[in-house]
Amino acid sequence: MTATSQIGRCCARVKIGKDELLIALRAYLDSSGKLENDYITLAAFAASDEMWGKFETDWKAILDDHSPKAKYVHMREIAHQIKGFDRKLGWTDENAFGLANKCLVYMSHLDKKRFRMFYCAVDLKAWHKLRAETYPLPNPIDMCNEFCSRGVLLWYISKYPEVVNLQTDTVKYFFDKGEPFKQAFEDEWNRETKRSEDRGVWSVFNLIEQITPVEMRKVPGVQAADILAWAVNREQTSAAGKKGTMMRHIMMQVIPASSVVWDEAKIRKHYKPLLWLPGRR
Repeated sequence: MTATSQIGRCCARVKIGKDELLIALRAYLDSSGKLENDYITLAAFAASDEMWGKFETDWKAILDDHSPKAKYVHMREIAHQIKGFDRKLGWTDENAFGLANKCLVYMSHLDKKRFRMFYCAVDLKAWHKLRAETYPLPNPIDMCNEFCSRGVLLWYISKYPEVVNLQTDTVKYFFDKGEPFKQAFEDEWNRETKRSEDRGVWSVFNLIEQITPVEMRKVPGVQAADILAWAVNREQTSAAGKKGTMMRHIMMQVIPASSVVWDEAKIRKHYKPLLWLPGRR
């Protein structure tokens, strides 16, 4: 048996013995926003390698059949009609967002037990405000990895509709290249697997086989994550009624999801300040 997705064919351990029951899960991740901005989001889509193989074929067909024909999906380019979606190439608000909508419709019909989206968003204004009030907050990169990247693992072992073999089954992560989340999560993986080995105690991180950077424009799974990350940030940072501000809401209605948004209220509820200051709520 051979892994069927484009990434699967390029990854280690793609040859699977006929007597081996291997459930290979793949997660594709991308983000929107930067630490210097007001809002940052990490998003992921996870499914089996078998599903990703068909996903890639279908995704390419959607792009090929659209008018104008597209080579990839990238929401920042779609929103501003730049680069691959330049107006000189025939792109407009209508047909560019129309392509994104076609992709959402396609994803809405995928197996809802085997295909799931994840996102974690941090209101950076609230984060800085509460850090100044002595709330012991992790950095936003680690907060997003904990509730998005690690969330994929927890879903896999607790909810995925198969019997997951903790000794043989694997999870592979593919981050858009240049993402700061990738290195931070890889460092955590290395620490946790070393601790597991030293103590002789199994860790959920033992399921991870690899964490790899990829070129978003060549990988449909990361393009899907880009749509979700952009949609979350768009809703939070743009005026109501602007193009795309309802995309996250629509996706949440039609695609199974795990999500968390760290706004001021949620941070205050989840964390406690180190010092009490007069006038603090």
